[in-house]
Amino acid sequence: MADPLLRRIGRMPDAQDNLTDGELQSEIELVGDLVVAATSSDGPLPQEEIDRLLGVKAAEEAAAQEAAAQETAAQEAAAQEAGHREEIAPGQKIDPDE
Repeated sequence: MADPLLRRIGRMPDAQDNLTDGELQSEIELVGDLVVAATSSDGPLPQEEIDRLLGVKAAEEAAAQEAAAQETAAQEAAAQEAGHREEIAPGQKIDPDE
């Protein structure tokens, strides 16, 4: 039988009916996926399978693609900057009106 005090407390009037945390929910789902995979496996899960379940490879690939895109953008910016510069040979006279 429940304690009378607990029955009287019931629910706090300002408590939300639905408390959610998206990141926590994602973590719980990841752990659940790992547990299901581990219990259905004949032996220890290979690291590659754990990485796949956790999305590690996808995150690494996305980070690598982002880094490559940033590098390409930096190279294009440098090439464009260099295209606007005119090399001047030592001793070459410069016409300020050009």
